[in-house]
Amino acid sequence: MTVLRTLFFRALLVYLLRAHRFRLWGKTGMDAAEVKDLIDEAHENEKGKHGGGGEGGLKVSTAIYISMLAAVLAIVSVAGSNAGKDMMASAIEASDSFAYYQAKTQRQISLRLAADELELLSAGMPPEAQARALKKSAEYRQNADKMEADDGKNSRKDLLAKAKAAEAKRDHAATQDPYFDFAEGLLQLAIVLASVFAITNMTFILWVSRVLAAVGLALAIDGFTLIAPLPFL
Repeated sequence: MTVLRTLFFRALLVYLLRAHRFRLWGKTGMDAAEVKDLIDEAHENEKGKHGGGGEGGLKVSTAIYISMLAAVLAIVSVAGSNAGKDMMASAIEASDSFAYYQAKTQRQISLRLAADELELLSAGMPPEAQARALKKSAEYRQNADKMEADDGKNSRKDLLAKAKAAEAKRDHAATQDPYFDFAEGLLQLAIVLASVFAITNMTFILWVSRVLAAVGLALAIDGFTLIAPLPFL
């Protein structure tokens, strides 16, 4: 039973290594023949070992370690993808809000200039025409004032606040994104090295994998919390 369990974990670990290598080269999936090759290779490796009772436990722990790294990597990958999407969406929202704000500002200036012009021209008009011109000038000024702070109707004040909020969200996502990128890369390397250790039994490789995994996990946590911003990221 121990031999079969060890054989299974060897096949699993070799599969993870090759699947990761296929991913790096842009390939997806493995066919039945390749799976058979993996099992045969694991079987041959098992044949070459004698009396591997304690080794089976090590392989099990390594498989669990790789599985945990894969789970963390999945979470970090999703977080990094979401940060990139938030950064893009917030940048577009900020740009649109500022463009709308500028358009309203230009419209407001045009209305006030038109009101000033009517008031100046009304000085030489007959009383009835002057009254109409002043009434129209007052309407222009009223519309211009509404654009400044008309609550709930996309006033200049609301648009400016919305644009600044989108900018802040964009900057926050842009700060998070490199942490997730580096964490994802380090976790991928840690998985690859752990898979190599499962085949070669070189303890040094396992320790390097653990160090990379620890650094990657620390970067991922810092990416979520931004407790300790790093100047080079």
